[in-house]
Amino acid sequence: MQDSSILDELDLALVNAVQIAPRGSWQVLGSVLGVDPSTVARRWQRITELGLVWMTAYARLTVPSSFVLGCVEIDCVPAHRDRLATVLARLPQVVSVHHVGSGRDLFVLINARNLTALSRFVLDELSHQPGVRRTSVQPATTVYSEGGHWRLDALSPRQRAELARHALKRTRQGVVTEADRDLLVALSTEGRRSVAELAALTDTSVSTARRRLRRLIDGGLMSIRCEVAQSLTGWPVSAIFWANVPPDELSEVGRRLAKLPEIRFCAAVTGEHNLVMIVWLRSPEDGQRLEEYLAAHLPSLSLAERAITLRQLKRQTRLLDDLGRSIEIVPADPWAELHLNTRPTLLGRSSA
Repeated sequence: MQDSSILDELDLALVNAVQIAPRGSWQVLGSVLGVDPSTVARRWQRITELGLVWMTAYARLTVPSSFVLGCVEIDCVPAHRDRLATVLARLPQVVSVHHVGSGRDLFVLINARNLTALSRFVLDELSHQPGVRRTSVQPATTVYSEGGHWRLDALSPRQRAELARHALKRTRQGVVTEADRDLLVALSTEGRRSVAELAALTDTSVSTARRRLRRLIDGGLMSIRCEVAQSLTGWPVSAIFWANVPPDELSEVGRRLAKLPEIRFCAAVTGEHNLVMIVWLRSPEDGQRLEEYLAAHLPSLSLAERAITLRQLKRQTRLLDDLGRSIEIVPADPWAELHLNTRPTLLGRSSA
């Protein structure tokens, strides 16, 4: 009997296929993988119910929008660290929460409705929490890469090319507005929801839900993302790099970094350093290899700090256990009022 805590070769191929074509039908996915659609659907249900894999969706970070993504660093008294991390993870605007090995205690990505909301939250609420010694925030000015671009390498070139025809569009047309809020919140907890489900959750007709969904997809305004428990990917170590790049080279360096398989997130930020990266590594020692590669191929990039993530409590809409498996769901809603006393409804594990 297969160990329920691992992904076999077919599971990995299925995850890779969904990463490329996140709303591809079971028929399409099964055809590419060479298995029956019912087998694909059954496999997907099993691995999602176990929290090994999950789907989410959100307004694309790599296109300009009214939202502000803040990289927030927090130093706090050890006795208060876990409580604060858990409270932050349950906020619908918090994208990720990292317990960091050096330089700061917590590194948190927050997607706020605007700079005013982010500033008020950090200055007036977070900074005054019991046990918080210091906070700093670095708003992102440009996001070059987000985790939705990261891929397993479990398919052949032919399979990847075939699935690419069903991938989401990347060209941007239009903007995300608050009129899209209910649809995006519904998709944030399950990016493969059917149009009928979306219509019921947003209290609209099926035709309206389909039209609104098609606008977000065809306009390249939405990322639909297939996530995997990190411990099962072959890249079990996460680290954060801070770097400085000459301003006139920043965009080019950011675009080149976004193509590297280790890069999960890369953004230009304001502050002491102008570039932040979240990377996945095969081992702690692999970080040295990556640093040597960056020095050789991107000589204008100067690494200023690096820190290993000791534990990641949240990724996108999922609270994680120590192995990176999904254990709770917090719907994402960057439009919501950003307060530490927010208590969103926690959902159970989802299935496709």
